Amino acid sequence: MEDDTPTLVDFAAAWCGPCQGLAPVLEAFAQSRSGSLRVLKVDIDACPSLAQEVGIRSVPTLLLVRNGEVLASRLGAASAGELGRFVDGALMQ
Repeated sequence: MEDDTPTLVDFAAAWCGPCQGLAPVLEAFAQSRSGSLRVLKVDIDACPSLAQEVGIRSVPTLLLVRNGEVLASRLGAASAGELGRFVDGALMQ
C-alpha cells in the first residue's frame, strides 16, 4: 500500500539565522497539520549529499513532496499563514 501523505521537507542549517527563525513556526504548523502532513527537517551540514542531490543552493528551502515527486519549493522563512498557502496551493494543483 502506497502512502500518499504529503511531506514538507525543511532543508536548514544550525548557522542560518532565518532557519532558526522558521523552526518554531514550522513546528507549530506541523502540529496543526499533524493528521494530513508530515514535516521533516534536514540539516544540510549533516546530510550534504542529500542536499546536493535535490539541488539545495540556499537555506532555508522547503520542498513539498508526495509519492517521491516534488510538488513545490519555497526559499526563505515564512509565517504560518504563508506556509498554509504554500502547502494548500501546491496540493490543489
